[in-house]
Amino acid sequence: MPTVTIAIPDELSEQLEPYRDTLDDVLRIGLREVKKAQSLILFQQGSLSMWKAAHLAGVSLREMRQYAVAHGLRASVDEETIDEELICPL
Repeated sequence: MPTVTIAIPDELSEQLEPYRDTLDDVLRIGLREVKKAQSLILFQQGSLSMWKAAHLAGVSLREMRQYAVAHGLRASVDEETIDEELICPL
């Protein structure tokens, strides 16, 4: 497993201290959230369908829809999304 060294602000370092033994989990969860957030932005911009956003984020379509609703969006279903779901269900 590679070792990565990064410089972080003191405040963040203090917040991470209780999780010192599980930093790999913290990073994994954080990366998952960032991927969902960025995919949702692309969906909002119309660059991706909800299905493609879910695929890019590495989550199920259901999870992506729930994430969108939790962030104040209402996912509309268009023909492209229906076709994608029928062809490539997650």
